[in-house]
Amino acid sequence: MFYLKTASVCIFFTQFTASFSLKFQMFHKVTETRLVGASMKTITVSSGIECAMICTNDNNCCSSTHDTNLEQCSLFLECCPDNEFSKGSQTIKKISGLNPPPKDCSELPAESCSGVYVIQPENGPSMTVFCEMGIDNGGWTTIQRRYDGTVDFYRFWNDYKTGFGNIAGEHWLGNDNLHFILRQRSYQVRFDLEDFTGDTAYAVYSTMYVGDESDNYKLNLKGYYGTAGNGMVSGSGISLDGMMFSTPDRDNDVMVNYKCALRKKSGWWHGSCSYANINGVFSEQYSGQSWKLSGLKKTIMMIKPNNNDD
Repeated sequence: MFYLKTASVCIFFTQFTASFSLKFQMFHKVTETRLVGASMKTITVSSGIECAMICTNDNNCCSSTHDTNLEQCSLFLECCPDNEFSKGSQTIKKISGLNPPPKDCSELPAESCSGVYVIQPENGPSMTVFCEMGIDNGGWTTIQRRYDGTVDFYRFWNDYKTGFGNIAGEHWLGNDNLHFILRQRSYQVRFDLEDFTGDTAYAVYSTMYVGDESDNYKLNLKGYYGTAGNGMVSGSGISLDGMMFSTPDRDNDVMVNYKCALRKKSGWWHGSCSYANINGVFSEQYSGQSWKLSGLKKTIMMIKPNNNDD
């Protein structure tokens, strides 16, 4: 009898594994429809099968993804049925009825759900982005997102240039991609922040532009409003407007004989070591992520055309 039970389990497991890609999976646990949703949480697991089973046993999870390279399982709360296709470790939205393709997330239909999409900036390369459709009327193209520390942001110039992480999870979109989007029209930028006690706040700047690499991704930033306070200033209170991007291996701050990116352990427009450091070390004990003087657990940086844009 033991052997019959064992054989039955093996047959069930074989059939179960056959229905999933070992490299990447995203599924609806009832309809088995491939879906895109806003990330709920990310955990480390060794296989797509384990990731799928965790979602199946979690009543709050309607879909999941597994990234083999990062051994990262993302569980999703909000699902949005539509047509998708798999590319690498991402499930990407196909955008139907839009020709030419959207230049950024603000051009998606209003009923679109948050998720991973392909956009085509004008005079720039196509790129995969996470579109945030549920905050402040939606239409936001996500540049940075962190919430559990699974992705290391203590990286050098070339990583920040091209981007890194999991677009469906924690990531930096890349300074080249940021420039390609921002040069199309006038944009605003929004930062959504949450500390380790659960308190939340936001900061919006009505104008943001970033130059190209030849200009060291020089920042133009104006027009703060929000509840988080103006964190985009240096330690001496000087605005980061006009500052160049710095990484631990390329110092472009205004300090003499002092490397803010190395001290802050992040890539950013540091100036004279700014209050804002959302790319710092993720740790509750060591408040590497900061806005003003508060340690942060969750951060989102996202852009969309500002209200004055035609």
